[in-house]
Amino acid sequence: MDQQQIGRFIQEQRKAHGMTQQDLADRLGVTNKAVSKWEKGHSMPDVALFEPLCKELEISIPELLSGRKIDAEDQQQTAEQLLMESISMRKLIGLSVFLQLNSIIGVLLVISPFLFHPERPLNLLLVALGLVECAMVVYFDSTLPGKEARRQSLTVRFVYTICLFLTIAAINYPASVREGVPLTTEILIFLIPCLLALLIQFFIWRHRRKTEHSRK
Repeated sequence: MDQQQIGRFIQEQRKAHGMTQQDLADRLGVTNKAVSKWEKGHSMPDVALFEPLCKELEISIPELLSGRKIDAEDQQQTAEQLLMESISMRKLIGLSVFLQLNSIIGVLLVISPFLFHPERPLNLLLVALGLVECAMVVYFDSTLPGKEARRQSLTVRFVYTICLFLTIAAINYPASVREGVPLTTEILIFLIPCLLALLIQFFIWRHRRKTEHSRK
């Protein structure tokens, strides 16, 4: 967020509504010095003042934080971008790991009846819980902020790939035990394709980065 740009935008909208700094300050319950600092870009309004300030200036919160008027079609995209600026990539990676671990749990719950053959009522319960878990992961992955950034991040791509192979390995492991496949062989069977998949992800990511830079 550019405080200078936001300050100029507040000033423009205040003048457009025929208000002095004192008028706006009185309506918001702050001092005219506070309004002056906002408009000069020396400080930002308190978060609690965002809504009343936007109401007085007849703008939206995304418009306030971007420091410009936004078309209705761009409102959602701008709000997402502003939210992303306030969220660190570390938190996004943590969110991705959390979602992927939950997806593994969901898959294992769904297939557990076929692996361990418990009693029938328990079978239905495990499958139902697994389906609910998977549905929740899909829902949160598609609705939580930062979806595009999470999917474009190389680290997140690696997390997704590793979790995918771990899930496949977990599903295959009971069958390998029954067939007497050594653990080292089992690890190599999944480690080599996983490394190849990570390498492919890296080259795809690097190619896209080069394409984006060439367009700029």
